[in-house]
Amino acid sequence: KMFIGGLSWDTSKKDLTEYLSRFGEVVDCTIKTDPVTGRSRGFGFVLFKDAASVEKVLELKEHKLDGKLIDPKRAKALKGKEPPKKVFVGGLSPDTSEEQIKEYFGAFGEIENIELPMDTKTNERRGFCFITYTDEEPVKKLLESRYHQIGSGKCEIKVAQPKEVYRQQQQQQKGGKSNAAGGRGGGRGRGRGE
Repeated sequence: KMFIGGLSWDTSKKDLTEYLSRFGEVVDCTIKTDPVTGRSRGFGFVLFKDAASVEKVLELKEHKLDGKLIDPKRAKALKGKEPPKKVFVGGLSPDTSEEQIKEYFGAFGEIENIELPMDTKTNERRGFCFITYTDEEPVKKLLESRYHQIGSGKCEIKVAQPKEVYRQQQQQQKGGKSNAAGGRGGGRGRGRGE
């Protein structure tokens, strides 16, 4: 798989496929577009049938397409493609000790690292943590059930996303999360007829 940067905004998927087909059979080709305008963002990905085709592309020093010098590189393996070894634990009670967390999650497999994020404003532990295992088997076992009783709280287990993806999701969910948290208090509507 290759990352192709420096594309002309006019270059289509067909143009890119045709150009790169001279190096070998192209199985898949995508050009990333802006979701709002639909215009090309000037880069894309190409998957060759044979890995040797990637080497052929890299051997050639300059690649020109639609009057622009394009920049093909070997695509880095995405974190999500590797077997997940890290889980996100949400809904964790702040009074659950690190020992309790270690004891519970250690029963599933060998733990490499536990991250317990702190709230910088209150200096208290936040209601979630990340557990990294030495291999992916414990993660598979944990994900067999979405909810787990840890300490005094019911926690939700998910595969941890790479930081960039997590940040994007946080930004998108900011509004929804605060609403959900407000709903937990319950009783707000009931207390009207005091």
